[in-house]
Amino acid sequence: MTVYGVVNGILLAVQCFLLFYWIYYLFVSMFGFGAAKRQKEHNPQKRFLIMIPAHNEENVIGQLVKNCQQLEYPKELYDICVIADNCTDDTSSIARELGAHVIEHTSPKDEPKGKPYGIRYATEQYGDRLQEDYDGIVFFDADNLVSLNFLQEMNNHLCNGDRLVQAYLDSKNPDDNLISLGYASSYYFMNRSWQLAKSRIGLGNAIGGTGFCVCTKLFKEVGWTARSLTEDLEFTMQCLLKGVPAKWNHFARVYDEKPSEFKASVIQRLRWARGHWDVASKYTFKLLGRAITKGDVKALDGAIYLFNPGKIVLNALTTIIVTVALVTGEKFYSLAFPWQVWIGMILFQLVYILYTRVIDTNQKINVFKMFISMIFFNLVYIPLFFWSLITMKDKTWKRTEHTRAIDIQDLGK
Repeated sequence: MTVYGVVNGILLAVQCFLLFYWIYYLFVSMFGFGAAKRQKEHNPQKRFLIMIPAHNEENVIGQLVKNCQQLEYPKELYDICVIADNCTDDTSSIARELGAHVIEHTSPKDEPKGKPYGIRYATEQYGDRLQEDYDGIVFFDADNLVSLNFLQEMNNHLCNGDRLVQAYLDSKNPDDNLISLGYASSYYFMNRSWQLAKSRIGLGNAIGGTGFCVCTKLFKEVGWTARSLTEDLEFTMQCLLKGVPAKWNHFARVYDEKPSEFKASVIQRLRWARGHWDVASKYTFKLLGRAITKGDVKALDGAIYLFNPGKIVLNALTTIIVTVALVTGEKFYSLAFPWQVWIGMILFQLVYILYTRVIDTNQKINVFKMFISMIFFNLVYIPLFFWSLITMKDKTWKRTEHTRAIDIQDLGK
């Protein structure tokens, strides 16, 4: 077989792989259109512990603590705990002065640094009191701001029997530049086309690292053993193996600070990609086993999510493959399916992005800039995606600097 034949065969196989995920994603995303359904309302009754892991976050921790104190929920039904994780600045003193309970964690020499270890230490300090005093644990990152209805929405979920809930992930700074806008646009897109859509057809959702609530009984049952660079994804899969899928709330929002510098963005996304591959290597076959032995469709969906090229990488790879084939007249390789099919799927995604801009965001964002930012965001992810596969054993945690100190009332101004 000629070199051309080998290359063509490989690329045909890649196209078939991509098409499988395209069909899968497009089918799911069709359920993302229309208004989100609200939970059945309940009077405030569940007790919550808000946990905020923070490493040298003196610039932003005060705004989040004050924000949490303003939540529209009875003050006697929730507490705020800031985990000062290896802090060398004034994070602890600022949080204490504002009335938060502070747990200071210093990593032993033989322990890696990172959010999972700080959370583990804090939960060990609470011990049995976690389940005795609280019905749910809510996790925020220190740079976050949250909508004032957050705990009321989580109260409704817990009262309705849900045990793990993810809130809508929004952005504090979408219009800084194309980098921060690329993040925000990708989240807007995924929130509706993936998270909301999957919740409507009964599939499990994905925990996004912040803005989620877990029932304390489930937290104790599963245990906090997640140690990957994406502990949120690992915890999601651990719960799926217990038969407990994450749920989605489209009305409680978490606003975080997106990186606006290219280097910081690359470092963060490389960490996410490494963590994803690490979790995939540990849990894909376990989830497939559960899907086969128990007929668990949600476990199968979880395995498909882990072993995939990522929706944003999928878009970029497809664009590159089709563009090169069309420009060269398919001289180097053949398209497995008519180019109109590929272009149609890509255009569908662009229309969907426009739809999310109109339906879900209050920010005054230029749609053309959204398209450009997402294309750039996706293209950068391709080499990171492959490099992370090679280097997924590197679990070095590098923090992302946060400086955007604004109050919840000032969002969008």
